[in-house]
Amino acid sequence: MKQLWPLIRIQLQGFFPLQAVKNASDAAAKKRARRRLTSTFVTFLACVYMSAVYSMGMLEGGLDAATYTLAPALMLVAGSVLGAITTLTKAGTVLFSAASLDPLLSLPLSRRTVVLSRLFSLYFEELLIQAGMLLTSGVCCQIVIGDLPGAFWPVLVLIVFLSPLIPLGVGGLIGLFVAMLTARMKSKSLFTTVFSMAFMALIMFLSFNAGTMFNDMANIAASLQTRLFSLYPPARLFVSGLSGNGGALLLFAGISLLALGLLCLAAVKGFAFFYGAINATASSGSFRLGRQKSTGALMTLCKKELRQKYNTPIWIMNTDMGTLMAILMTVALVVAGKAPVLEVLEEVFGRGSEAGLLFGLIIAAVQCVNLTATSSVSMEGKGLWLIKSLPVKADAWLRSKLLVSMLPPAVGGLVCGLLLTVAWRLPVWNFPLILGLCLLIAWAFSVVELALGLRFARFDWENPAEVVKQGGGVLLSMLVTFVFIGGGGALVIFFGYLGGLALCALLVLVALPIRLALKKRSEKMLTNL
Repeated sequence: MKQLWPLIRIQLQGFFPLQAVKNASDAAAKKRARRRLTSTFVTFLACVYMSAVYSMGMLEGGLDAATYTLAPALMLVAGSVLGAITTLTKAGTVLFSAASLDPLLSLPLSRRTVVLSRLFSLYFEELLIQAGMLLTSGVCCQIVIGDLPGAFWPVLVLIVFLSPLIPLGVGGLIGLFVAMLTARMKSKSLFTTVFSMAFMALIMFLSFNAGTMFNDMANIAASLQTRLFSLYPPARLFVSGLSGNGGALLLFAGISLLALGLLCLAAVKGFAFFYGAINATASSGSFRLGRQKSTGALMTLCKKELRQKYNTPIWIMNTDMGTLMAILMTVALVVAGKAPVLEVLEEVFGRGSEAGLLFGLIIAAVQCVNLTATSSVSMEGKGLWLIKSLPVKADAWLRSKLLVSMLPPAVGGLVCGLLLTVAWRLPVWNFPLILGLCLLIAWAFSVVELALGLRFARFDWENPAEVVKQGGGVLLSMLVTFVFIGGGGALVIFFGYLGGLALCALLVLVALPIRLALKKRSEKMLTNL
Protein backbone atom coordinates (compact mmCIF):
# COMPACT_ATOMS: atom_id res chain seq x y z
CA MET A 1 0.00 0.00 0.00
CA LYS A 2 2.91 2.38 0.70
CA GLN A 3 4.09 1.89 -2.88
CA LEU A 4 0.59 2.41 -4.29
CA TRP A 5 -0.09 5.93 -3.03
CA PRO A 6 2.89 7.59 -4.82
CA LEU A 7 1.72 6.04 -8.10
CA ILE A 8 -1.83 7.23 -7.46
CA ARG A 9 -0.50 10.74 -6.82
CA ILE A 10 1.23 10.60 -10.19
CA GLN A 11 -2.06 9.63 -11.83
CA LEU A 12 -3.86 12.50 -10.07
CA GLN A 13 -1.18 14.94 -11.24
CA GLY A 14 -2.13 13.99 -14.78
CA PHE A 15 -5.63 15.37 -14.10
CA PHE A 16 -4.58 18.23 -11.77
CA PRO A 17 -0.99 19.29 -12.69
CA LEU A 18 -0.98 22.14 -10.16
CA GLN A 19 2.70 21.75 -9.32
CA ALA A 20 3.66 21.95 -13.00
CA VAL A 21 1.56 25.10 -13.45
CA LYS A 22 3.21 26.65 -10.41
CA ASN A 23 6.82 25.50 -10.69
CA ALA A 24 7.54 24.69 -14.36
CA SER A 25 10.27 26.95 -15.71
CA ASP A 26 9.62 26.10 -19.36
CA ALA A 27 6.77 28.20 -20.80
CA ALA A 28 5.66 25.39 -23.12
CA ALA A 29 5.51 22.88 -20.25
CA LYS A 30 3.54 25.32 -18.14
CA LYS A 31 1.13 25.89 -21.03
CA ARG A 32 0.58 22.14 -21.47
CA ALA A 33 -0.08 21.78 -17.75
CA ARG A 34 -2.64 24.60 -17.85
CA ARG A 35 -4.38 22.89 -20.76
CA ARG A 36 -4.55 19.56 -18.94
CA LEU A 37 -5.97 21.29 -15.88
CA THR A 38 -8.47 23.20 -18.00
CA SER A 39 -9.51 19.99 -19.79
CA THR A 40 -10.27 18.31 -16.46
CA PHE A 41 -12.51 21.15 -15.29
CA VAL A 42 -14.15 21.56 -18.70
CA THR A 43 -15.06 17.84 -18.73
CA PHE A 44 -16.60 18.17 -15.29
CA LEU A 45 -18.48 21.36 -16.19
CA ALA A 46 -19.80 19.80 -19.40
CA CYS A 47 -21.30 16.94 -17.35
CA VAL A 48 -22.77 19.48 -14.91
CA TYR A 49 -24.36 21.42 -17.77
CA MET A 50 -25.83 18.32 -19.44
CA SER A 51 -27.18 17.00 -16.15
CA ALA A 52 -28.75 20.34 -15.23
CA VAL A 53 -30.51 20.67 -18.60
CA TYR A 54 -31.96 17.16 -18.64
CA SER A 55 -32.73 16.92 -14.92
CA MET A 56 -34.56 20.25 -14.77
CA GLY A 57 -36.45 19.40 -17.95
CA MET A 58 -37.61 16.07 -16.53
CA LEU A 59 -38.46 17.44 -13.08
CA GLU A 60 -40.41 20.37 -14.48
CA GLY A 61 -42.02 18.33 -17.23
CA GLY A 62 -43.21 14.95 -16.02
CA LEU A 63 -41.75 13.86 -12.67
CA ASP A 64 -43.25 14.58 -9.27
CA ALA A 65 -42.44 13.92 -5.61
CA ALA A 66 -43.07 10.20 -6.11
CA THR A 67 -40.86 9.73 -9.18
CA TYR A 68 -38.16 12.42 -8.85
CA THR A 69 -35.43 9.79 -8.30
CA LEU A 70 -35.71 8.88 -12.00
CA ALA A 71 -33.85 12.08 -12.87
CA PRO A 72 -30.59 11.07 -11.11
CA ALA A 73 -31.23 7.48 -12.26
CA LEU A 74 -31.14 8.65 -15.88
CA MET A 75 -27.87 10.48 -15.21
CA LEU A 76 -26.48 7.32 -13.60
CA VAL A 77 -27.35 5.28 -16.69
CA ALA A 78 -25.94 7.90 -19.09
CA GLY A 79 -22.68 8.18 -17.15
CA SER A 80 -22.36 4.40 -16.82
CA VAL A 81 -22.89 3.77 -20.54
CA LEU A 82 -20.40 6.51 -21.42
CA GLY A 83 -17.93 5.11 -18.89
CA ALA A 84 -18.28 1.54 -20.17
CA ILE A 85 -17.66 2.61 -23.78
CA THR A 86 -14.66 4.78 -22.81
CA THR A 87 -13.15 2.01 -20.70
CA LEU A 88 -13.73 -0.57 -23.43
CA THR A 89 -11.71 1.50 -25.93
CA LYS A 90 -8.93 2.47 -23.50
CA ALA A 91 -8.48 -0.41 -21.04
CA GLY A 92 -5.93 -2.35 -23.07
CA THR A 93 -3.61 0.58 -23.70
CA VAL A 94 -3.97 2.17 -20.26
CA LEU A 95 -3.33 -1.05 -18.34
CA PHE A 96 -0.83 -2.89 -20.55
CA SER A 97 0.75 -0.54 -23.10
CA ALA A 98 4.45 -1.38 -23.08
CA ALA A 99 5.52 2.17 -23.92
CA SER A 100 4.26 3.58 -20.62
CA LEU A 101 4.36 0.36 -18.55
CA ASP A 102 7.95 -0.78 -19.11
CA PRO A 103 9.56 2.12 -17.16
CA LEU A 104 7.39 1.26 -14.15
CA LEU A 105 8.18 -2.45 -14.41
CA SER A 106 11.88 -1.63 -14.22
CA LEU A 107 11.32 -0.21 -10.71
CA PRO A 108 11.10 -2.38 -7.57
CA LEU A 109 7.28 -2.42 -7.72
CA SER A 110 4.93 -5.38 -7.70
CA ARG A 111 2.73 -5.99 -10.74
CA ARG A 112 -0.37 -5.67 -8.55
CA THR A 113 0.69 -2.19 -7.44
CA VAL A 114 1.32 -1.04 -11.00
CA VAL A 115 -2.01 -2.43 -12.27
CA LEU A 116 -4.03 -0.94 -9.41
CA SER A 117 -2.50 2.50 -10.00
CA ARG A 118 -3.43 2.25 -13.70
CA LEU A 119 -6.95 1.19 -12.77
CA PHE A 120 -7.22 4.27 -10.58
CA SER A 121 -6.60 6.46 -13.64
CA LEU A 122 -9.59 4.88 -15.42
CA TYR A 123 -11.67 5.06 -12.24
CA PHE A 124 -10.98 8.73 -11.60
CA GLU A 125 -11.87 9.70 -15.17
CA GLU A 126 -15.26 8.04 -14.76
CA LEU A 127 -15.65 9.50 -11.26
CA LEU A 128 -15.45 13.03 -12.71
CA ILE A 129 -18.28 12.21 -15.11
CA GLN A 130 -20.51 10.56 -12.51
CA ALA A 131 -19.90 13.27 -9.91
CA GLY A 132 -20.81 16.02 -12.36
CA MET A 133 -23.98 14.24 -13.45
CA LEU A 134 -25.29 12.79 -10.17
CA LEU A 135 -24.52 15.68 -7.81
CA THR A 136 -25.99 18.21 -10.24
CA SER A 137 -29.11 16.10 -10.65
CA GLY A 138 -29.38 15.91 -6.85
CA VAL A 139 -29.22 19.70 -6.60
CA CYS A 140 -31.97 19.97 -9.22
CA CYS A 141 -34.12 17.57 -7.17
CA GLN A 142 -33.51 19.69 -4.08
CA ILE A 143 -34.55 22.88 -5.92
CA VAL A 144 -37.69 21.50 -7.56
CA ILE A 145 -38.96 18.94 -5.02
CA GLY A 146 -37.82 20.71 -1.85
CA ASP A 147 -38.13 18.31 1.10
CA LEU A 148 -36.03 15.24 0.37
CA PRO A 149 -35.55 12.22 2.65
CA GLY A 150 -32.74 12.63 5.18
CA ALA A 151 -30.78 9.75 3.66
CA PHE A 152 -30.92 11.19 0.12
CA TRP A 153 -27.65 13.14 0.14
CA PRO A 154 -25.48 10.65 2.10
CA VAL A 155 -26.66 7.83 -0.17
CA LEU A 156 -26.16 9.92 -3.33
CA VAL A 157 -22.60 10.87 -2.33
CA LEU A 158 -21.79 7.24 -1.55
CA ILE A 159 -23.18 6.09 -4.90
CA VAL A 160 -21.11 8.75 -6.69
CA PHE A 161 -18.01 6.87 -5.55
CA LEU A 162 -19.49 3.43 -6.26
CA SER A 163 -21.12 4.17 -9.62
CA PRO A 164 -17.94 4.05 -11.78
CA LEU A 165 -17.09 0.52 -10.62
CA ILE A 166 -19.65 -1.50 -12.61
CA PRO A 167 -18.91 0.15 -16.00
CA LEU A 168 -15.20 0.04 -15.17
CA GLY A 169 -15.33 -3.69 -14.45
CA VAL A 170 -17.54 -4.67 -17.37
CA GLY A 171 -15.99 -2.32 -19.93
CA GLY A 172 -12.48 -3.12 -18.73
CA LEU A 173 -12.90 -6.88 -19.03
CA ILE A 174 -14.40 -6.60 -22.52
CA GLY A 175 -11.74 -4.05 -23.50
CA LEU A 176 -8.86 -6.31 -22.46
CA PHE A 177 -10.07 -9.17 -24.63
CA VAL A 178 -10.82 -6.85 -27.57
CA ALA A 179 -7.32 -5.35 -27.32
CA MET A 180 -5.83 -8.84 -27.10
CA LEU A 181 -7.78 -10.17 -30.09
CA THR A 182 -6.97 -7.16 -32.30
CA ALA A 183 -3.29 -6.77 -31.36
CA ARG A 184 -2.02 -8.70 -34.40
CA MET A 185 -4.45 -7.08 -36.82
CA LYS A 186 -3.10 -4.47 -39.18
CA SER A 187 -6.31 -2.46 -38.78
CA LYS A 188 -6.76 -3.11 -35.06
CA SER A 189 -7.90 0.47 -34.37
CA LEU A 190 -10.66 0.15 -36.95
CA PHE A 191 -11.76 -3.23 -35.55
CA THR A 192 -11.85 -1.81 -32.03
CA THR A 193 -13.95 1.08 -33.33
CA VAL A 194 -16.39 -1.22 -35.13
CA PHE A 195 -16.76 -3.39 -32.02
CA SER A 196 -17.31 -0.34 -29.81
CA MET A 197 -19.89 1.09 -32.21
CA ALA A 198 -21.72 -2.25 -32.32
CA PHE A 199 -21.70 -2.41 -28.52
CA MET A 200 -23.06 1.14 -28.34
CA ALA A 201 -25.68 0.38 -31.01
CA LEU A 202 -26.94 -2.55 -28.97
CA ILE A 203 -27.23 -0.36 -25.88
CA MET A 204 -29.11 2.36 -27.78
CA PHE A 205 -31.41 -0.16 -29.44
CA LEU A 206 -32.36 -1.56 -26.04
CA SER A 207 -32.85 1.95 -24.66
CA PHE A 208 -35.25 2.95 -27.44
CA ASN A 209 -37.47 -0.07 -26.67
CA ALA A 210 -39.21 0.56 -29.95
CA GLY A 211 -42.32 -1.47 -29.26
CA THR A 212 -43.46 0.85 -26.43
CA MET A 213 -41.85 4.06 -27.56
CA PHE A 214 -45.08 5.96 -28.16
CA ASN A 215 -47.64 3.73 -26.49
CA ASP A 216 -47.68 5.29 -23.04
CA MET A 217 -47.03 9.01 -23.45
CA ALA A 218 -49.58 9.84 -20.75
CA ASN A 219 -47.46 8.06 -18.14
CA ILE A 220 -43.96 9.11 -19.17
CA ALA A 221 -42.49 8.40 -15.71
CA ALA A 222 -43.54 4.74 -15.78
CA SER A 223 -42.33 4.36 -19.37
CA LEU A 224 -38.97 5.92 -18.52
CA GLN A 225 -38.60 3.75 -15.43
CA THR A 226 -39.25 0.59 -17.43
CA ARG A 227 -36.66 1.49 -20.06
CA LEU A 228 -34.02 2.54 -17.54
CA PHE A 229 -34.36 -0.63 -15.50
CA SER A 230 -34.29 -2.79 -18.65
CA LEU A 231 -31.22 -1.03 -20.02
CA TYR A 232 -29.25 -0.89 -16.76
CA PRO A 233 -30.64 -3.17 -14.01
CA PRO A 234 -28.48 -1.62 -11.21
CA ALA A 235 -30.53 1.57 -11.71
CA ARG A 236 -33.40 -0.18 -9.90
CA LEU A 237 -31.16 -0.67 -6.84
CA PHE A 238 -30.00 2.94 -7.14
CA VAL A 239 -33.57 4.27 -7.07
CA SER A 240 -34.48 2.03 -4.12
CA GLY A 241 -31.36 3.11 -2.26
CA LEU A 242 -32.18 6.80 -2.73
CA SER A 243 -35.66 6.08 -1.36
CA GLY A 244 -34.15 4.68 1.85
CA ASN A 245 -33.89 0.95 1.12
CA GLY A 246 -30.67 -0.09 2.88
CA GLY A 247 -30.72 -3.61 1.45
CA ALA A 248 -30.82 -2.30 -2.12
CA LEU A 249 -27.91 0.04 -1.36
CA LEU A 250 -25.82 -2.81 0.08
CA LEU A 251 -26.59 -4.97 -2.96
CA PHE A 252 -25.59 -2.11 -5.30
CA ALA A 253 -22.31 -1.72 -3.39
CA GLY A 254 -21.70 -5.48 -3.47
CA ILE A 255 -22.24 -5.74 -7.23
CA SER A 256 -20.00 -2.69 -7.82
CA LEU A 257 -17.14 -4.10 -5.73
CA LEU A 258 -17.57 -7.51 -7.37
CA ALA A 259 -17.23 -5.98 -10.87
CA LEU A 260 -14.06 -4.15 -9.84
CA GLY A 261 -12.71 -7.26 -8.12
CA LEU A 262 -13.16 -9.39 -11.24
CA LEU A 263 -11.27 -6.85 -13.36
CA CYS A 264 -8.47 -6.60 -10.78
CA LEU A 265 -8.23 -10.38 -10.56
CA ALA A 266 -8.07 -10.78 -14.33
CA ALA A 267 -5.50 -7.99 -14.77
CA VAL A 268 -3.21 -9.09 -11.91
CA LYS A 269 -3.41 -12.88 -12.26
CA GLY A 270 -3.32 -12.71 -16.05
CA PHE A 271 -0.68 -9.98 -16.21
CA ALA A 272 1.85 -11.90 -18.32
CA PHE A 273 -0.90 -13.26 -20.59
CA PHE A 274 -2.49 -9.87 -21.36
CA TYR A 275 0.83 -7.99 -21.50
CA GLY A 276 2.25 -10.35 -24.10
CA ALA A 277 -0.94 -10.56 -26.16
CA ILE A 278 -1.78 -6.84 -26.18
CA ASN A 279 1.76 -5.75 -27.06
CA ALA A 280 2.04 -8.21 -29.93
CA THR A 281 2.54 -6.62 -33.32
CA ALA A 282 0.87 -7.36 -36.61
CA SER A 283 2.73 -9.75 -38.88
CA SER A 284 4.44 -7.95 -41.71
CA GLY A 285 3.17 -8.68 -45.20
CA SER A 286 5.07 -8.64 -48.47
CA PHE A 287 5.40 -5.29 -50.17
CA ARG A 288 3.83 -5.03 -53.58
CA LEU A 289 4.06 -2.05 -55.84
CA GLY A 290 0.69 -1.72 -57.52
CA ARG A 291 -0.53 0.78 -60.07
CA GLN A 292 -1.38 4.12 -58.53
CA LYS A 293 -4.34 5.96 -60.02
CA SER A 294 -4.23 9.74 -59.82
CA THR A 295 -7.30 10.98 -57.99
CA GLY A 296 -6.49 14.65 -57.60
CA ALA A 297 -5.34 16.69 -54.60
CA LEU A 298 -8.77 17.02 -52.97
CA MET A 299 -9.56 13.30 -53.12
CA THR A 300 -6.08 12.45 -51.82
CA LEU A 301 -6.57 14.76 -48.85
CA CYS A 302 -10.02 13.27 -48.20
CA LYS A 303 -8.56 9.74 -48.19
CA LYS A 304 -5.83 10.86 -45.81
CA GLU A 305 -8.43 12.45 -43.51
CA LEU A 306 -10.63 9.35 -43.56
CA ARG A 307 -7.66 7.06 -42.89
CA GLN A 308 -6.64 9.12 -39.87
CA LYS A 309 -10.21 9.29 -38.58
CA TYR A 310 -10.96 5.59 -38.89
CA ASN A 311 -7.75 4.68 -37.11
CA THR A 312 -8.70 6.81 -34.10
CA PRO A 313 -11.54 5.02 -32.27
CA ILE A 314 -12.27 7.81 -29.82
CA TRP A 315 -12.66 10.28 -32.72
CA ILE A 316 -15.26 8.11 -34.42
CA MET A 317 -17.10 7.41 -31.17
CA ASN A 318 -17.46 11.12 -30.49
CA THR A 319 -18.40 12.29 -33.98
CA ASP A 320 -20.18 9.43 -35.81
CA MET A 321 -22.28 8.17 -32.92
CA GLY A 322 -24.94 10.75 -33.81
CA THR A 323 -25.48 9.14 -37.21
CA LEU A 324 -25.81 5.69 -35.66
CA MET A 325 -28.25 7.09 -33.09
CA ALA A 326 -30.32 8.79 -35.81
CA ILE A 327 -30.61 5.56 -37.82
CA LEU A 328 -31.61 3.53 -34.75
CA MET A 329 -34.12 6.22 -33.78
CA THR A 330 -35.61 6.08 -37.28
CA VAL A 331 -35.89 2.29 -37.10
CA ALA A 332 -37.65 2.67 -33.75
CA LEU A 333 -40.10 5.16 -35.28
CA VAL A 334 -40.80 2.85 -38.20
CA VAL A 335 -41.48 -0.08 -35.86
CA ALA A 336 -43.68 2.09 -33.61
CA GLY A 337 -45.88 2.92 -36.61
CA LYS A 338 -46.95 6.05 -38.40
CA ALA A 339 -50.33 6.60 -36.73
CA PRO A 340 -49.27 6.79 -33.05
CA VAL A 341 -46.21 8.93 -33.85
CA LEU A 342 -48.16 11.47 -35.93
CA GLU A 343 -50.82 11.54 -33.24
CA VAL A 344 -48.21 12.48 -30.63
CA LEU A 345 -46.74 15.16 -32.94
CA GLU A 346 -50.17 16.63 -33.49
CA GLU A 347 -50.95 16.59 -29.77
CA VAL A 348 -47.60 18.03 -28.60
CA PHE A 349 -46.64 20.39 -31.44
CA GLY A 350 -49.79 20.74 -33.50
CA ARG A 351 -47.70 19.85 -36.55
CA GLY A 352 -48.43 16.20 -37.32
CA SER A 353 -49.01 16.94 -41.02
CA GLU A 354 -45.46 18.28 -41.35
CA ALA A 355 -43.73 15.08 -40.19
CA GLY A 356 -41.09 15.17 -42.94
CA LEU A 357 -39.90 18.64 -41.94
CA LEU A 358 -39.90 17.89 -38.22
CA PHE A 359 -38.11 14.58 -38.55
CA GLY A 360 -35.65 16.02 -41.04
CA LEU A 361 -34.70 18.63 -38.46
CA ILE A 362 -34.55 16.06 -35.62
CA ILE A 363 -32.42 13.62 -37.64
CA ALA A 364 -30.05 16.37 -38.74
CA ALA A 365 -29.80 17.74 -35.18
CA VAL A 366 -29.00 14.33 -33.68
CA GLN A 367 -26.23 13.79 -36.24
CA CYS A 368 -24.61 17.21 -36.07
CA VAL A 369 -24.10 17.78 -32.34
CA ASN A 370 -20.36 17.11 -32.64
CA LEU A 371 -18.99 16.81 -36.16
CA THR A 372 -15.50 15.88 -37.31
CA ALA A 373 -14.57 19.37 -38.48
CA THR A 374 -14.06 20.85 -35.02
CA SER A 375 -11.18 18.65 -33.96
CA SER A 376 -9.86 17.77 -37.44
CA VAL A 377 -7.36 20.65 -37.55
CA SER A 378 -5.88 19.83 -34.15
CA MET A 379 -5.77 16.12 -35.04
CA GLU A 380 -2.99 16.90 -37.53
CA GLY A 381 -0.81 17.08 -34.42
CA LYS A 382 2.93 17.36 -34.88
CA GLY A 383 2.57 16.16 -38.47
CA LEU A 384 1.14 19.52 -39.59
CA TRP A 385 4.46 20.30 -41.30
CA LEU A 386 3.63 17.57 -43.83
CA ILE A 387 0.44 19.38 -44.89
CA LYS A 388 2.34 22.66 -45.19
CA SER A 389 4.97 21.02 -47.40
CA LEU A 390 2.49 19.49 -49.86
CA PRO A 391 2.04 21.24 -53.24
CA VAL A 392 -1.70 21.77 -52.70
CA LYS A 393 -3.79 24.83 -52.00
CA ALA A 394 -4.71 25.45 -48.38
CA ASP A 395 -8.39 25.72 -49.30
CA ALA A 396 -8.29 22.16 -50.68
CA TRP A 397 -7.10 21.05 -47.24
CA LEU A 398 -10.07 22.85 -45.64
CA ARG A 399 -12.53 21.46 -48.19
CA SER A 400 -11.36 17.91 -47.50
CA LYS A 401 -12.15 18.41 -43.82
CA LEU A 402 -15.60 19.80 -44.65
CA LEU A 403 -16.41 16.89 -46.98
CA VAL A 404 -15.28 14.25 -44.50
CA SER A 405 -17.27 16.00 -41.76
CA MET A 406 -20.41 15.97 -43.94
CA LEU A 407 -20.10 12.34 -45.05
CA PRO A 408 -21.76 10.59 -42.03
CA PRO A 409 -24.73 13.03 -41.88
CA ALA A 410 -25.19 12.57 -45.65
CA VAL A 411 -25.33 8.79 -45.22
CA GLY A 412 -27.64 9.15 -42.22
CA GLY A 413 -29.97 11.51 -44.08
CA LEU A 414 -30.08 9.15 -47.05
CA VAL A 415 -30.88 6.07 -44.94
CA CYS A 416 -33.30 7.77 -42.54
CA GLY A 417 -35.14 9.70 -45.24
CA LEU A 418 -35.59 6.58 -47.37
CA LEU A 419 -36.76 4.50 -44.40
CA LEU A 420 -39.37 7.00 -43.24
CA THR A 421 -40.63 7.85 -46.73
CA VAL A 422 -41.03 4.22 -47.84
CA ALA A 423 -42.18 2.65 -44.56
CA TRP A 424 -44.70 5.39 -43.72
CA ARG A 425 -45.70 6.01 -47.36
CA LEU A 426 -45.07 9.72 -47.03
CA PRO A 427 -45.26 11.93 -50.14
CA VAL A 428 -42.16 11.33 -52.24
CA TRP A 429 -40.87 14.91 -51.74
CA ASN A 430 -40.26 14.13 -48.04
CA PHE A 431 -37.17 12.09 -48.98
CA PRO A 432 -35.26 14.96 -50.64
CA LEU A 433 -36.55 17.28 -47.90
CA ILE A 434 -35.02 15.14 -45.11
CA LEU A 435 -31.80 14.53 -47.05
CA GLY A 436 -31.52 18.21 -48.01
CA LEU A 437 -31.97 19.36 -44.40
CA CYS A 438 -29.28 16.92 -43.25
CA LEU A 439 -26.85 18.12 -45.93
CA LEU A 440 -27.51 21.82 -45.37
CA ILE A 441 -27.27 21.65 -41.58
CA ALA A 442 -24.18 19.43 -41.78
CA TRP A 443 -22.50 21.89 -44.17
CA ALA A 444 -23.38 24.95 -42.09
CA PHE A 445 -22.35 23.37 -38.80
CA SER A 446 -19.14 21.99 -40.36
CA VAL A 447 -18.18 25.45 -41.60
CA VAL A 448 -18.77 27.07 -38.21
CA GLU A 449 -17.04 24.23 -36.37
CA LEU A 450 -14.06 24.29 -38.76
CA ALA A 451 -13.64 28.02 -38.09
CA LEU A 452 -13.70 27.33 -34.34
CA GLY A 453 -11.26 24.46 -34.81
CA LEU A 454 -8.83 26.76 -36.61
CA ARG A 455 -9.22 29.43 -33.94
CA PHE A 456 -8.58 27.04 -31.04
CA ALA A 457 -6.16 24.65 -32.75
CA ARG A 458 -3.56 22.89 -30.63
CA PHE A 459 -0.97 20.44 -31.90
CA ASP A 460 1.04 19.47 -28.81
CA TRP A 461 -1.42 16.86 -27.55
CA GLU A 462 -0.26 13.48 -26.30
CA ASN A 463 -3.64 11.70 -26.46
CA PRO A 464 -6.38 12.28 -29.09
CA ALA A 465 -8.94 12.65 -26.29
CA GLU A 466 -7.36 16.00 -25.42
CA VAL A 467 -8.69 17.55 -28.63
CA VAL A 468 -11.55 15.18 -29.57
CA LYS A 469 -13.39 15.34 -26.24
CA GLN A 470 -11.96 18.23 -24.27
CA GLY A 471 -10.72 20.86 -26.69
CA GLY A 472 -12.07 24.39 -26.35
CA GLY A 473 -13.19 24.47 -29.98
CA VAL A 474 -15.17 21.25 -29.56
CA LEU A 475 -17.07 22.54 -26.54
CA LEU A 476 -17.82 25.91 -28.16
CA SER A 477 -19.01 24.19 -31.34
CA MET A 478 -21.38 22.02 -29.32
CA LEU A 479 -22.74 25.13 -27.61
CA VAL A 480 -23.28 26.81 -31.00
CA THR A 481 -24.98 23.65 -32.25
CA PHE A 482 -27.38 23.53 -29.30
CA VAL A 483 -28.32 27.19 -29.85
CA PHE A 484 -29.05 26.60 -33.54
CA ILE A 485 -31.02 23.43 -32.82
CA GLY A 486 -33.12 25.13 -30.15
CA GLY A 487 -33.81 28.18 -32.31
CA GLY A 488 -34.46 26.13 -35.44
CA GLY A 489 -36.80 23.78 -33.59
CA ALA A 490 -38.80 26.74 -32.28
CA LEU A 491 -39.10 28.22 -35.79
CA VAL A 492 -40.39 24.96 -37.25
CA ILE A 493 -42.78 24.25 -34.36
CA PHE A 494 -44.37 27.70 -34.43
CA PHE A 495 -44.25 28.51 -38.16
CA GLY A 496 -44.13 25.16 -39.96
CA TYR A 497 -42.69 25.24 -43.48
CA LEU A 498 -42.14 29.00 -43.34
CA GLY A 499 -40.09 28.45 -40.18
CA GLY A 500 -38.10 25.72 -41.95
CA LEU A 501 -37.42 28.08 -44.86
CA ALA A 502 -36.34 30.79 -42.43
CA LEU A 503 -34.03 28.31 -40.70
CA CYS A 504 -32.39 27.36 -44.00
CA ALA A 505 -31.92 31.03 -44.90
CA LEU A 506 -30.43 31.74 -41.46
CA LEU A 507 -27.96 28.86 -41.80
CA VAL A 508 -26.82 30.12 -45.21
CA LEU A 509 -26.54 33.73 -44.00
CA VAL A 510 -24.37 32.67 -41.06
CA ALA A 511 -22.22 29.98 -42.67
CA LEU A 512 -21.64 31.39 -46.18
CA PRO A 513 -19.69 34.53 -45.09
CA ILE A 514 -17.58 32.37 -42.76
CA ARG A 515 -16.84 29.92 -45.59
CA LEU A 516 -15.87 32.72 -47.98
CA ALA A 517 -13.61 34.25 -45.34
CA LEU A 518 -11.93 30.89 -44.74
CA LYS A 519 -11.35 30.47 -48.46
CA LYS A 520 -9.88 33.95 -48.81
CA ARG A 521 -7.56 33.65 -45.80
CA SER A 522 -6.79 29.93 -46.04
CA GLU A 523 -3.15 30.29 -47.16
CA LYS A 524 -2.37 32.80 -44.41
CA MET A 525 -4.13 30.75 -41.73
CA LEU A 526 -2.28 27.56 -42.68
CA THR A 527 1.03 29.39 -42.63
CA ASN A 528 0.33 30.83 -39.18
CA LEU A 529 -0.76 27.55 -37.61
